Amino acid sequence: MIVDVHTHFYRADVDWGDHVREDLERCGFALEQWRFEPEDHLAAVEAADAAIVFGLRAAATGWAVPNDAVAEHVRRRPDKLVFFASPDPAQDDAMAELERCHQDLGCQGVKLGPIYQGVHPLDKRNYEIYGYCQRHGLPIMIHMATTFSSGVPLDYARPAHMDQVAVDFPELKIVLPHLGHPWEGEAIAAIRKSPNLFADVSALYYRPWQFYNSMRLLVEYGAQNKVLFGSDFPACTTADSIVGLRGVNAIPKATGLPEIPEDVIEAIIHRDALALLGIRPPCGEA
Repeated sequence: MIVDVHTHFYRADVDWGDHVREDLERCGFALEQWRFEPEDHLAAVEAADAAIVFGLRAAATGWAVPNDAVAEHVRRRPDKLVFFASPDPAQDDAMAELERCHQDLGCQGVKLGPIYQGVHPLDKRNYEIYGYCQRHGLPIMIHMATTFSSGVPLDYARPAHMDQVAVDFPELKIVLPHLGHPWEGEAIAAIRKSPNLFADVSALYYRPWQFYNSMRLLVEYGAQNKVLFGSDFPACTTADSIVGLRGVNAIPKATGLPEIPEDVIEAIIHRDALALLGIRPPCGEA
């Protein structure tokens, strides 16, 4: 089974504020590269048996993706897509929005981004969300890695903070995207230590040297069984991410450095992330 645990949904022209556009332009990203239609998302995850989909609500950095729009998109392919909601802990209605998305829209998990939302991962507002999710068995995908967005300290994205969260909420299942780059070592140490802390490998393969070193560190720590597959659409597709992951040994083949074992690579691609995170498999007719 191939589960893409990390795909985004938004409508760039209506869900982005000026802050997002300015940050993308400042970092040299072509805005058109990040625009897509709903059909593009469906095509991009075709290689997956299931894909988790989320938007982002983060007023501090200009993101305003309605959870209803994501839920509506998921209903296009209930046989493949899984809905994660995104409450913004900086907003007064965060808990009400989380409960609405869970009880009325049927979300199966939550997406948070402290470095986007401007709320430290150990802030009491996030702790309220963690508590709700632990009580109701909702896993959390929380962005613990760098980003192009400005205005929030990088410290809010340090994976080591989630070690404390894992201690305080031992039953809460948490995924750290992008293997915590550029703090891969922190992320690997954290996921190895805590039973319900995981990471994904989304959006890493196109930095081949960093990716190779991260995968070697993962193997050396013996934490490869705590890593899930993800693409980070629209940055890349499920199929391209599979090819990229399988190509991680291009550098060692050319240099004589130690390779990443093939069974480690294939296990990440085929790991049943839904079962590990306690998520019901998608079902139903499109």
